[in-house]
Amino acid sequence: MTTRMTVAAVLDEAERQLDEFDPQTSGTWPHASAVLIRQSLESTLNGFWINKSPGMQETNWRDRWQCLPAYLGDKPEARAADFAWTALSQACHHRAYEVGLTADELRGHLLTARAFLDSVREALA
Repeated sequence: MTTRMTVAAVLDEAERQLDEFDPQTSGTWPHASAVLIRQSLESTLNGFWINKSPGMQETNWRDRWQCLPAYLGDKPEARAADFAWTALSQACHHRAYEVGLTADELRGHLLTARAFLDSVREALA
């Protein structure tokens, strides 16, 4: 049986990773949270394109973000989501010598992902 989580549930899990101390995830929670938030942004973006222009699924992520204002409008939530996705992508692929995102930065990206999800839901309603 396959269980699919909603984007909101994935964001809730990312927030849980930020809020709750778990000795089993000590040291890995920032990366886990970054990955979950980035996946949520990607799922939201994909959901938008599936509804508005399914052919966009065949393009790369950068093109999907760049074309978004033409379909969604020039919304600050979309611009912020694009920035967050870029920052999270870099954080998810960081090298040992790079400093990862702080908890405050991750919380900011989490809020951005929630606002983007709300904006896309509203646009598709």
